[in-house]
Amino acid sequence: MRVFKACLLVIKRRMVTFATYFAIFIGLSILLSQFSKESFNSGFEENRPEFTVINRDGETPYTEKMMDFLKEHGTYVPLEDSMEALKDARFNDAVSYILIIPEGFQDALQKDKPIKLLENMTQNSASGYQMSSYVNQYWDYIRTWEKIGGNPDKEKTADKVLELLGTGAKVEKRQYLKTQPVSAGYQAQYQVAPYIILVICVLCITSIFLSFQRSDIRMRNMCGPLKPFTRLWQMGLGCASVGIVFWILLTIAGFIIYYDSVKEMDIRITALILLNSFVMLLLAMAISVLAALFVRDANTQNAVANILALGLSFLGGAFVPTSIMGESVLKFAKCLPVYWYEECLNEISGLTGFGMENLMPVWKCMGILMGFTAAILCITLAVNKQKSGAEESFGSNKTEIEL
Repeated sequence: MRVFKACLLVIKRRMVTFATYFAIFIGLSILLSQFSKESFNSGFEENRPEFTVINRDGETPYTEKMMDFLKEHGTYVPLEDSMEALKDARFNDAVSYILIIPEGFQDALQKDKPIKLLENMTQNSASGYQMSSYVNQYWDYIRTWEKIGGNPDKEKTADKVLELLGTGAKVEKRQYLKTQPVSAGYQAQYQVAPYIILVICVLCITSIFLSFQRSDIRMRNMCGPLKPFTRLWQMGLGCASVGIVFWILLTIAGFIIYYDSVKEMDIRITALILLNSFVMLLLAMAISVLAALFVRDANTQNAVANILALGLSFLGGAFVPTSIMGESVLKFAKCLPVYWYEECLNEISGLTGFGMENLMPVWKCMGILMGFTAAILCITLAVNKQKSGAEESFGSNKTEIEL
């Protein structure tokens, strides 16, 4: 396993560079999580509009109880009974709903000839219509109770109406899964993960290939007892080991940073996200091996790593959401593997069940990623065969000239 140990030694010498990239990635994912952070609340919180009531009919048990009812659902803003004060409140959006109870309203109500309430609200305002519905609901109950010959005591009648209005349904926000599928921070980390996976894999694998492509190392390997197949197998094992170790570190970092969110997630969701990232790792390793065939020095290596990682990540939707891309850019993005990784992550985040119908889009995206991986490996084999043939031809020509 000398070749395998040599691969690990090459990676060890560049550990500072890899650690720097990893630290930048963790900082970037945390920053993105702050921008996209959304708190999930299992309860329902009612909107509380600002309102005012101008009572020109005097205080009665009905109006007092109506005020108590409205204050349970909105925020009361006291205003003077003047046109100027009401106009200023509406102009400055101090209130979204104004109710004026005209004089003689309650006497007319008892005679079954009710006077219309005066309402003023912001145009197309949901808050205004909300408060108006509460007012109409309250007085409809009062009117109905008066008709059926309820308690002549107005205070008891109003209390009974409030009791009926208070027996509403409890609204609770629920999902099919036991918790929110993916927290914003955890999703943000894996949204930008293709960048760091590509950078690290390209740098690692090209470093290994560059080390073994040195002329003195190549001559020593050719003269050594180790068979070419054994050497390539150990190099492949070294590259795969480095990639898997990095993937494990990435997984552990996500668990540590977003522990509170991850522990509340469904374990099947977490497993699918990790599987998706592992498929992305396989793709990145295939791209890295292909890139290693063209890299000749350290300067080219860094340029290739950053161009590949940034280009594929930006166009694939890792940094820029595909929802804001133009149609032409989106068509091009669909030809890139990172796009399908991001699509798979979005499908996993939006899962509402684990039936075959729910998981089919996830398997489809992963299958396309695997297809990209297989295609790149085939291209790598073809390019390597062509380069090997060219080098052998060049070597034989050189020997003939020397002879």
